[in-house]
Amino acid sequence: MKLGRKIFKQTEHFFEGIARSKIILQAILVGLISGVLVVLFKVSINKLFNIIQNFLSQFDIMHKLLIFPIITTIGGLISGILVFKFAPETRGSGIPFVKMVLARMGNITRIRSIIVKFIAGVAGIGTGLSLGREGPSVQLGAGAGALVAKFFKMKGANQGKLIAAGAGAAIGATFNAPIAGTIFVLEELVNKFSSSLLFPVLVATVTASSIARYFLGNNPSFVIPQITQHFTVDGVFICIILGVVSGFLGVLFARVIYKNNVLFAEMNKIPNWIKPAIAGFVVGVIGVFLPYVLGSGNLSVDLLLANKISLSLVIVIFIVKFLLTPFCFGSGAAGGIFLPMLMLGAFLGYIVAFIFNNLGFNVDPVLISMIGMGAFLSAVARTPITAVVMVFEMTSGYSHILPIMLSAAIADLIAEKLNHKPIYAELIVNQVKSKEAKLLSGFLVKDYMNTDVKSLYVNQTIEDAGYYIKMYGYSYYPVLNEKQKLVGVISKSDIEDALFQGINNKIELNKIMNPSPVTIGVWENLYIAYYRLHSNNIEILVVTDNSNELKGIIKRQDINLALNK
Repeated sequence: MKLGRKIFKQTEHFFEGIARSKIILQAILVGLISGVLVVLFKVSINKLFNIIQNFLSQFDIMHKLLIFPIITTIGGLISGILVFKFAPETRGSGIPFVKMVLARMGNITRIRSIIVKFIAGVAGIGTGLSLGREGPSVQLGAGAGALVAKFFKMKGANQGKLIAAGAGAAIGATFNAPIAGTIFVLEELVNKFSSSLLFPVLVATVTASSIARYFLGNNPSFVIPQITQHFTVDGVFICIILGVVSGFLGVLFARVIYKNNVLFAEMNKIPNWIKPAIAGFVVGVIGVFLPYVLGSGNLSVDLLLANKISLSLVIVIFIVKFLLTPFCFGSGAAGGIFLPMLMLGAFLGYIVAFIFNNLGFNVDPVLISMIGMGAFLSAVARTPITAVVMVFEMTSGYSHILPIMLSAAIADLIAEKLNHKPIYAELIVNQVKSKEAKLLSGFLVKDYMNTDVKSLYVNQTIEDAGYYIKMYGYSYYPVLNEKQKLVGVISKSDIEDALFQGINNKIELNKIMNPSPVTIGVWENLYIAYYRLHSNNIEILVVTDNSNELKGIIKRQDINLALNK
């Protein structure tokens, strides 16, 4: 008997090893495709932008005022036609849609989506729309992951792993920041730490970053001059102030984005595909006089960090970019807000440093600009860990991680006190159309879930489970490991079938349970819960927190209760 059990265990470990090897190869493939897509996307945008700017350089300002708005309008029009006529899911950033896909609220397996997102992004951002390339890159990477999963006929949680891996790979390749790409997936896209998810994401992200470094060079995203100043008490005080200011202005920036979304949505008489062209025309007129606000803004940040922009111009650029990016984003053009957020943070940090230096303090404006990137991103996206890691990876400013952490944490705290929710989660609500869906999006799972849950443990037997169903009679039971983490779910019917079929009653539950249950985070809204229940044709969702610890369950009738209030 012992020999048979030993052989069974060794066989089980052997097949688990094969499964791990398979996911490694799949993640590498996702990383390769994502890396190539991101490199081509970045090079195409930069090439088109440089061609246009070199062409315009031969004209005086009056001729530029006639020519450039036409170019940006055409760029916006191409983006609008492609997005709204061929693949509406590619509008805007792409990050909210990827979150929806990972929440099983959408499909991303169409090759058309990748093609449209690529060309529409190049047309819009490359001609000068005040948007970033990182959001579209995330959707491109996620699309690559979905196609690889489709090729290997993977579904459910396993498909989600490769989609998440592709998204993380895209971030890592875009910013030359593989660690930040991995953390971004865990903190923003799936909102929980999972060791089974971490592995493929990390492999894909490192692979994609290596591809980007091979073709584009191993250089930081932003060139930071040598900072010799040690962090002082003055610096700590200014970091606190910067965190507070970033918190307030970050929340304001998000609300300006929401207002512009509403503004364009209410333009009912104008076809959606024309709206990006309107944004393009406005950008073209402004860009003639203020080219620093064109595109994502990374070139402007490099000039700022090299002290090549005057303070008065820094203030003007900050204000215009603060208003122009939400306007372009609201139009529905294929472009993101991630890089513009970093640009705004850098400019805000520079302004704060200049003000305090004139009040008698002594801090390096370049250092405070770098810290401002993390603080502003943390406030708007509510992802402080991603913000901190991304900034020090992008700038190679590893020695300044503590002040970045301080400002980012304070900015996030201010945003929380102002009741600001993560912007990408809020943008999901904007993509929801029905009255019921909008209503459900305003309710949180934690307020409607059942916390009185009877759970089983993975090392319990079928016989033990039989006693449970006789005692409680529930239809579903979460299965936990010794650390109280969710590892599966088992239904009353599964247990009854096993008992009826005469399966060895001493077999542990991990042999018959569902190891990939459909779950939902305690922080998610009821619309996501509703969608998952219906799309998976199930009656119950297991609710977990960030660490995959069981918090409760939510059923269809709980959601109906919210609708009937």
